[in-house]
Amino acid sequence: MLPLNHIHFAPDEITRVPLGDLGPSHGLTKGAVKMYQRFFELESVGLHRNDLAGMLGAALDGVLAEHDQLRRQNGTLYYCRTQTHHGFADQDWLRCLADEHGLKGWEVNSLTMTSCASALAAMRFIQASEEDRPVIILTGEKAFHYNVARLPVGLLGELPTAALFNAGPGKWNLMDTRVHHMPRYFQNPDAMAADDRRALQDDYLEGMTAFIEDCLSCYADVLKPDFRFVPHNLNLPVTRAVLRHFGWEQRCFQGDIQGLGHGYCSDIFVNLTDHETSHPEQISPGTQVFVLAAGTGVTFATCLLERTDVN
Repeated sequence: MLPLNHIHFAPDEITRVPLGDLGPSHGLTKGAVKMYQRFFELESVGLHRNDLAGMLGAALDGVLAEHDQLRRQNGTLYYCRTQTHHGFADQDWLRCLADEHGLKGWEVNSLTMTSCASALAAMRFIQASEEDRPVIILTGEKAFHYNVARLPVGLLGELPTAALFNAGPGKWNLMDTRVHHMPRYFQNPDAMAADDRRALQDDYLEGMTAFIEDCLSCYADVLKPDFRFVPHNLNLPVTRAVLRHFGWEQRCFQGDIQGLGHGYCSDIFVNLTDHETSHPEQISPGTQVFVLAAGTGVTFATCLLERTDVN
């Protein structure tokens, strides 16, 4: 089991910008605004006031403020992202970011192959590699251009998070993880051939449902009957179809998809933090949370977390 020690997400740093004001960052027309409001119930998108390095650095500092010993240790920092053009072409900017925040002895890696499921895929990799050093997963992206700030089924926000693993006993234990690819749909829907786009409409929900059923089977030996379900903040109609299929309406905690939008790889950490804060009575030692994320690829990923008695 991999311990999850700490998640830093600062909602007070996020501005919820109404859909009608997102023209410069998301390229929304009045018609598109109405479509996102009607079909996906979106009201606003969370944007961060700092640039990329500033917002990621703030998230990293949030973890280090609680665990200052990390600066005197060696570990690995993973930046999980969807966009391949982040940073500065003439700089090793992620290395510089780690060094500037006191992590000069840490290795740095950037993961992007599984798009918005990359944080969960990284957790699976860390678990499988049996890493014995501290690990930080850093997430959050800027809406640099409207082509990468919107999807046909949702809008993307700037929600930086930092999650610390493997630094002693944690608040959560990672019990298991699963990842599944549907490689036919490696492109974003807007760029797909017409045949692929039509096929995806049927295969997406069917594939997600089949994947979840497979995960439930794989987790059966450790899964408790009263687990909670925490999905990502994307495609609310599909999420609701999944809830109806499994009868999970009462066990689901859905994050603030209407106010924040979809946070690229950050949703799992944002929603788990929100769940801890807003419903502490539902989380006690032994509580299990089944988390779902999806990314282009198409990639589906889940993890099963169990609460410990560590405060």
